[in-house]
Amino acid sequence: MKNIRSKSIRLVSCDLNGTLVHQHTMMDMIRVGFPHSPERYEKAKDVFTRQTSGLLSMKETFEIAGPLTKGLSLRNAVEYACSEMRFLEGFEMFISTLHKKGIFFVINSTGYSVTAEVIRYLYGPEKFYGMICNRLIFGWEGNSVRQIGEKEMADLVKNYFIGGKSKDVYDNILATGEVELCIRDESEKARLIFEIAERADISREAIAHIGDTMGDSRGITEVAGNGGLGIAFNYNEALENHLKGVLHRENIPGKIVLTEPKSETSDIRHLSGILFPRQS
Repeated sequence: MKNIRSKSIRLVSCDLNGTLVHQHTMMDMIRVGFPHSPERYEKAKDVFTRQTSGLLSMKETFEIAGPLTKGLSLRNAVEYACSEMRFLEGFEMFISTLHKKGIFFVINSTGYSVTAEVIRYLYGPEKFYGMICNRLIFGWEGNSVRQIGEKEMADLVKNYFIGGKSKDVYDNILATGEVELCIRDESEKARLIFEIAERADISREAIAHIGDTMGDSRGITEVAGNGGLGIAFNYNEALENHLKGVLHRENIPGKIVLTEPKSETSDIRHLSGILFPRQS
């Protein structure tokens, strides 16, 4: 935290669960989608609590959590993202500010791509430069052999909002209980955002990554370790302790900032002063 950065931020990578929205969406989607099977939710809650505390790997987590989604309809998934998620205070203004400043914004989350697609459509696709997400696999009648590809999924989400909501297709496409991991471990968040930055000709020193749990620990430290800005926002105790240990032990070329511990009143607009200190 002693380091003073001179490079302006051009790319913001941000976690979804707990950072942009209060809920842990993969867990909460199971609660809403299977109201008569509370044991599914309790099992999901246990496994994701262990993962966000750093006690389970991504692979172990989704090997347990993936099958708990089996039978979830595409309609359930889309409607969950529309009506159940509670965004942190200031979310819409925050992404609009990034867009106006010409800052590339990427959702970088172990959450599901179907959820991110709904968010992108509802808040304006022009505000999202990209999405790094895990893929909850859907198939016709839940059949893995008849999978729905990501492009088809994006089109279905869009069509849902432009007159297709009443179509049976959204009830006939079901989660197969499988998850394709784009983010296989905590370091993948950094590696994948570095790849996006390289394609966009953005230096690593001009990247910021924002997260709230141990699932973002490597994203924060590796971005900062490459000269960028790592931000723990609306963070839990496990991430706080980990990052304080890193700051105590290591000389970080970039910068790590901890701001606003986990709270129902955390306001993401406050990050503007950290991301753009000379402009705020």
